[in-house]
Amino acid sequence: MPLLAVLWLALRLRSRATARDLQRLLGERAVSHVEGRRETYGSWDRFLLLAGLFWLLVALARPQWGASEVTVTQQGSDVVVALDISNSMLAQDVAPSRLDRAKTELGSFLTRVGDSRIGLVFFAGAAFVQCPLTLDYGTADMFLKMADTDLLSEQGTDIGAALTTARQLLARGREGDAGGGFQAIVLVTDGEDLEGEWLKEAEACRKEGIRVIPVGVGSTEGGLIPAMDGQGRPAGFLKDEQGNVVTTHLDLQALERLASLGDAGTFRLGVDGLAGDRLYRELQRLGRRELEDRRVSAYQERFVWPLCLAIGCLLLRLGLRPRQHAAALLLACVAMLPASNALAAPGLVRDGATAAAEGRRLYGKGEYESALAAFESAVVQAPDDPRLSLAVGETLFRLEKYTEAQREFDRALSLATDPALRAEALYNRGTTALAAGETEAALRALRESLAIDPRQEDALFNLEAALRRQQQEQQQEQEQDQQDKQDKQDKQDKQYKQDKQDKQEKQDQQDPQDQQDQQDQQEHQDQQDQQDQQEQGQKDDQQEQQQPQEPPAEQQGQPHEGQAPELTDEQAAQILKALDRDEEELKRSLQKRVQGGKPRSGKRW
Repeated sequence: MPLLAVLWLALRLRSRATARDLQRLLGERAVSHVEGRRETYGSWDRFLLLAGLFWLLVALARPQWGASEVTVTQQGSDVVVALDISNSMLAQDVAPSRLDRAKTELGSFLTRVGDSRIGLVFFAGAAFVQCPLTLDYGTADMFLKMADTDLLSEQGTDIGAALTTARQLLARGREGDAGGGFQAIVLVTDGEDLEGEWLKEAEACRKEGIRVIPVGVGSTEGGLIPAMDGQGRPAGFLKDEQGNVVTTHLDLQALERLASLGDAGTFRLGVDGLAGDRLYRELQRLGRRELEDRRVSAYQERFVWPLCLAIGCLLLRLGLRPRQHAAALLLACVAMLPASNALAAPGLVRDGATAAAEGRRLYGKGEYESALAAFESAVVQAPDDPRLSLAVGETLFRLEKYTEAQREFDRALSLATDPALRAEALYNRGTTALAAGETEAALRALRESLAIDPRQEDALFNLEAALRRQQQEQQQEQEQDQQDKQDKQDKQDKQYKQDKQDKQEKQDQQDPQDQQDQQDQQEHQDQQDQQDQQEQGQKDDQQEQQQPQEPPAEQQGQPHEGQAPELTDEQAAQILKALDRDEEELKRSLQKRVQGGKPRSGKRW
């Protein structure tokens, strides 16, 4: 519209300039004679030109309204990737480890499979289906990244169980077809310590037309297997029952023997990575068959009507100016070129489908950014179509924009009234939540989807994966709680030991001082007792000196020398009284000793 306004202004200015030139050449009277006819003619000429250009621009915008469903038949092959998740895959002879390198290379391989359906089988001492056959490579890649040696407690390399599980999965994918020929098993393993009846299962695959393609992971020189403690921390390397460190080697001979049973080569995933081009060409030899039909929305192109109006305006202008038919016809032909190119350009539409079908085609080729732009363009024309919201969400999921993808799936769920569309929206919502690590939200959405349609095999597998992840998260939470409790107990024990040590050190510092005080107190008490005894002795001496002298004996009654004098009753009473005083003084002395402090160490009382 701004361009048309500028063009109208330019034509208007040009008309005025022409009028001034005529006035200068012919004079005012001549100009007034033709002014009326020129104004009328010029107004219609400008109007038709601008109208023609306007409708031409509208046609170039390719307006679309009205949708119809078209059926797109998907063709390709079925491929099951059987991945070894035994402990030997933790060896680091291929950086960062055999298992991590295999997941990275297989993730890149999934982007190149084209139109093939992909399934996943994990195995060690047993095998299980991780992902059923699907065209949703984003979901397959998400399940591939979940591969870990902890998923199976039974260790070993049971290739027979892996081939059996993969063959049964491919049998379900044939849907009643009599033979194979379009199916393959990509066996990714180090091939060491083979167990099970793998030769018998390989022969069964060959009879059913299933090609087994071994991919060896690791190096023939071998590597050590890291060991982990109960907390998931490195604890040296794995040892055998005799205490020797285990070294694991890639067994190429066993894998070549397996490949010789079928028409397939052996591939290696080593330091140089996986030869993805060769593996892709090997899978191309499988051929293609019809896998499934998909119904997509195709919007009707309505550019023809504005194009016809543009041509009509230009033809009317041609009638007003017969001498300019060549220019008008040329402009009309130019106006028809965009429409012809829009119909013929192979990069824009396919099989008459429009933006939605084009987005689906780009999505199948792995061009997700371009597919997203095409789907968003289609949403502008039909914002209330839940199928377009589903398509936008699936594309955002492949671009790992999980939050935006969940919003689109929620929008599709709010718009959808058909139970099948609601089940699909809930399935995609749950799968996206699972990829984003939101396990509880994934469980809710997947259960609601299965409540609508319990026959969804993909939803059942995703629900099982979500339940396994929930169990792992709960186990990790329990282990974390136990670890926290243990750390708390260890901290308390350490604090208790520290307090006890501090108390003991303080006691050790206090004991010498107490002993010194006790010794000083005891010495003081001994000195006091000795002083009391001396005072008591002095008192006794004074009392003896104060006693009355015995009366002189009569001459005739005086005893001879050496004879003991006889005691009178009064003298005997005084002696007994003195003994009583001595006993009382002794008791008081003993009481002072008891009250004065503790006895010395080793002394008995």
